[in-house]
Amino acid sequence: MRAAARLSAVALALAGGGLACASSFDSLLSPPPVARATDRPPPPDRRDYLAFRAAHPDVLEPNYLPFMVHRLPGDGPEGDLLLFCRWDEARMPLAVYVDAPPLPDALQDELRPVAPERFAGAVAGALAIWERELEGLVRFERVDRAADADLRVRLVAARAPAPRPDVLVLGATDALHAACVPQGWDPDAQRQRVRFAVRELEIYLADEFGLLTPGQVERIALHELGHALGMLGHSPDEGDMMFAAYRERSAVETLSQADVDSFVSLYRLPNGAHYGFATPGGPPPRLPPLPPAGAPALAAAPRVDARRGFALRFPEGWVVADTARGAFAANGPVWDYDASIELAVWPYARVEELLARAGGALVGDAWLRRRAPVTLGGRPGVRLVLELAAEALVRDVRLVELGDGRVLMIVVQCPVAAEREWRPWLEASLATLALDDAHGEPGRGERGEHGERGERAQRAQRERGGE
Repeated sequence: MRAAARLSAVALALAGGGLACASSFDSLLSPPPVARATDRPPPPDRRDYLAFRAAHPDVLEPNYLPFMVHRLPGDGPEGDLLLFCRWDEARMPLAVYVDAPPLPDALQDELRPVAPERFAGAVAGALAIWERELEGLVRFERVDRAADADLRVRLVAARAPAPRPDVLVLGATDALHAACVPQGWDPDAQRQRVRFAVRELEIYLADEFGLLTPGQVERIALHELGHALGMLGHSPDEGDMMFAAYRERSAVETLSQADVDSFVSLYRLPNGAHYGFATPGGPPPRLPPLPPAGAPALAAAPRVDARRGFALRFPEGWVVADTARGAFAANGPVWDYDASIELAVWPYARVEELLARAGGALVGDAWLRRRAPVTLGGRPGVRLVLELAAEALVRDVRLVELGDGRVLMIVVQCPVAAEREWRPWLEASLATLALDDAHGEPGRGERGEHGERGERAQRAQRERGGE
């Protein structure tokens, strides 16, 4: 199940947004690296990820770490090494030279010419965003000569190339597959020593319609800098800046929480951290939806959101992530899971007001099995049980008024084919819901595994104009 599909229509309707029509072009922020098939990491599999996460429980969620790995030749029967590769801390701050050439008259609007310095400023803005969002884990300094730079950003004053009639390439990062160089085995750390360096990236300043805006250039620079910081692949979620394609009037204007958490985790992990192997026989077949076995087992401690006033014990072993409005948990990473529970608090005084605003997006083409009253955390609410035939999913939505002008929405999803097996686990989790009458009080939330990241998420939300 793709994380991008979960409640996207509902969240959009509640936020008051709308989907703009994309242009006929899919503009690639950076094309897939040209490499032999044996150089590419295999498709991510949740079994590998969960094994890696068990060894590194401090990685932040949500993330797309498996899409960041590099592949190095291995000499053992397990196959090639899959590992994380990035700039060493000792190389910080990275010296960056921005090459901003004059803009040809053919690209300029003679009534409103744009100085090339504005595009250099857009790159500077992208550098500042990476520094701020990664909280100092990466740092940059601008230099005046290309010879002094660790990384050169070339602004190309020309229209982006179109390798196919329906594709433009707006940016590219140099030699990504050669950026990670093995330096020998470290017997003490039990991992491969690596050296990482990307020397150059380029950004085209015009598309088929003419000169780009500085804001567009900043977003392209954000993406290409992500590759230059160590990400080989692309995010699977179109809501992330590191997704492959950029669409005109895209709602993605800056780094998403998954972007931030992935790169923070990358730079907190030891350089060269081992993720897994690319086995000689190829990756195992995709894991089919598997129903749980045995009696329901829940996490020992609840997930507490003091700011929004709820606590819930999710099923044991689930991957849990903070979101802008609550929390999301699933039986796998956000890019590959079967069953999920999402809690979100929305600024509506009444359940019926929320349903009037977003009921159509919530139900969509689904079959409404039933609507009934429900008690949630000791308070009366409404329950909608939907079946999404196209995705073979059951979506169970429960809504309760919190009494302070907000509504708590809980959305449970699982495959139709395994609903009977999943239902006891999901109901056992929901039975632990506790609502706090004092949740309207200002607070920082709990510290610990989600407190620090939750605060960063809240700060980012405020900066982007959210609640």
